[in-house]
Amino acid sequence: MKLEVIGQQGIKYQETIDYAVILKKEGEFAILDKHVQTLTTVHNEFIKLVQNDLVFYLYVQSGAVVYKNRLLRIFAMSAELARSKEDAVKLVTRIEKEASEKAKKQNVDYSQLEKELREQITKAKAGHI
Repeated sequence: MKLEVIGQQGIKYQETIDYAVILKKEGEFAILDKHVQTLTTVHNEFIKLVQNDLVFYLYVQSGAVVYKNRLLRIFAMSAELARSKEDAVKLVTRIEKEASEKAKKQNVDYSQLEKELREQITKAKAGHI
């Protein structure tokens, strides 16, 4: 079956695989070559991709999995590929840490901008703050 991972910028990964295993918190299920049409959502979950002896893990932050006509499409806000589940877990930890640091920096930046705006309004005597 064909695999397409589609992110915000378009197709991120494209490959031919033997099967995929959706590893959801509620349980897991495999999608084989002649599987029925399937639609499921994934949120901070893994998809095991198997091609011959190769196994990869795709971490999907938020998205949907659609299987139809021997084409597995994964629509994702963010998706990253790793060689093992352990590497995928490390990858997830790194992504979450980077997102947390970015959010903290943005909060600090907004606080600084608000402080500067108050100072400018006070200097201009444009309002009562």
